[in-house]
Amino acid sequence: LAWVISGDPMTGFKIGGAEVVTKMILYYFHERGWYKINYGLDRRNERKKRMIRAESVSKNIIVQDFKIDSVKRKNLLSQNSVLIWFTGLSGSGKSTMSNLLESELFERGFKTYALDGDNVRHGLCNDLAFTEEDRVENIRRVGEVAKLFLDAGTVVLCSFVSPYTKDRETVKELVGKENFIEVFVSCPIEVCEQRDVKGLYQKARNGEIKNFTGISSPFEEPVSPDVILNTNSEEVQDS
Repeated sequence: LAWVISGDPMTGFKIGGAEVVTKMILYYFHERGWYKINYGLDRRNERKKRMIRAESVSKNIIVQDFKIDSVKRKNLLSQNSVLIWFTGLSGSGKSTMSNLLESELFERGFKTYALDGDNVRHGLCNDLAFTEEDRVENIRRVGEVAKLFLDAGTVVLCSFVSPYTKDRETVKELVGKENFIEVFVSCPIEVCEQRDVKGLYQKARNGEIKNFTGISSPFEEPVSPDVILNTNSEEVQDS
């Protein structure tokens, strides 16, 4: 068209080439931006569709009763099952404290199992990101898994950032408040950053990691936890 209007083939080729390059650049930025926006929309839409499918299926599902129940399993193991929930900022020492406590309980003959935030995201929750909605779903799944372990008579130790009070309360209601011990691993964010061998906090401050708790995403401290561990001022063994 530029060739026809100008009557000069070279002018036509130059205008046409410039148009092609401009469209390629605009297309590139459009796709990058749209991917990021649409990714969240797709995830939310898929979540809604999954809930709709689950609702229709649940109408045809009933709870199956078995002869061996939680009481019999606890009697066999000679222990009570309990969920010990460690919450706190990344780098506060949740996994460390959970690991030490489980080792101590194991040495004393208790049947235990530890669920850790990083570990479950390699399998059970590897389809989830760190948006608010995905964080909620992550804790919901972990709560359901913990409930199964409690039913098996096991002492369960969970170490998760779990930044939202509502999610922690949901897990408590799910397993029963009498079976839930909330442990707040308290540590100043400055100290957590100093401990951060993976450099996640620095990446978050540089904008390389989105929705990072304590930097670009909130952490709601427990109002009345059952236990508070001040890992900044206490020795690990003392805690």
